Amino acid sequence: MTSLRVFLLSAMLLCSSAVALAQRSAPSRFQNPEINVQVRTADGKAAPEGVHVVLEFAEGGNVDDCQTRSGGRCQFTPPSLGVYLVKLRQPGYKEAVYRVELVNTEKGYANLQMIPIPGEAPPPPPKDATGGSISAADLAVPDNAKKEFDAAQKALDAKDFDSGIAHLQRAIDMYANFPQAYATMGAAYMEQKKYKEAQTALEKAVQLDPKAAGAYIELGATLNQLKDYPSAVTALSKGLELNPDVPAGEYELAKAYMAQQQWQNAEPYLRKVVAAQPDMAGAHVMLGNVLLKKGDGQGALTEFQTYLKLEPNGPMATGVREVIPKIEAFLAKQK
Repeated sequence: MTSLRVFLLSAMLLCSSAVALAQRSAPSRFQNPEINVQVRTADGKAAPEGVHVVLEFAEGGNVDDCQTRSGGRCQFTPPSLGVYLVKLRQPGYKEAVYRVELVNTEKGYANLQMIPIPGEAPPPPPKDATGGSISAADLAVPDNAKKEFDAAQKALDAKDFDSGIAHLQRAIDMYANFPQAYATMGAAYMEQKKYKEAQTALEKAVQLDPKAAGAYIELGATLNQLKDYPSAVTALSKGLELNPDVPAGEYELAKAYMAQQQWQNAEPYLRKVVAAQPDMAGAHVMLGNVLLKKGDGQGALTEFQTYLKLEPNGPMATGVREVIPKIEAFLAKQK
């Protein structure tokens, strides 16, 4: 006799498989592009707050704009991978342009310099909100370290992770307070499945830049791989606090909650993921299992059927096909 209890038991097994498979999934499946911008003045110091920076598609068209915060930094989260132009547009200063290629990597870095327009007296730059001096950690990245970082990105774009990491290490040797170099190194180690090394690099990145949302999210994904789920929840929650509505972070946070049997906490994040990225098949399986635990058989059925449409031969397809008839039989008896 088919019962809710029978297919709930099957679903629990399926949910365990789903989380296990999700932990092995490459984070790169979730496009979460990030461009970190550093603006410096002509004398090499970090720009003050309020400097205007814009992001455009390389082929034309505005994407977003921002103003620098303390330390001359700002951050963009582009809508997809691609090629972008980061432009400085501050009254009284020359336009500075930096090309960022997010093709095989989700993280980019742009270094812009404020050069006054000859013959013009630029308006006073906006005051730094801190009212104090800029610390050594806020100084602009030196050119030699930046060149090593650029070389690292080219190597990583070509999937030459060992070379990319070597360039990043040289950049860090030249400029120890280089959070983006540590963050990029952590992502490279993640690609190599060297999770402890990734954890070390990413923890250094967030120590140097406590506002680096992307580094916190990457750290949380790394801690998920290491099965340190409570720490993953902490890191991911911080990342999403700094930069809300990032599907990659929401999915990783749901995974961490599901692994601890905290499906009630996972549900809102899974709903946001499937709404923002409906083609993320694994999220539909996990949400289906959450709905089963709530007793919502029809909702679970819909999520499982969606999964099969997206991945008819996927790694969880067999388990999903076994559960669906049990749900349908139970629902038929409720009519």
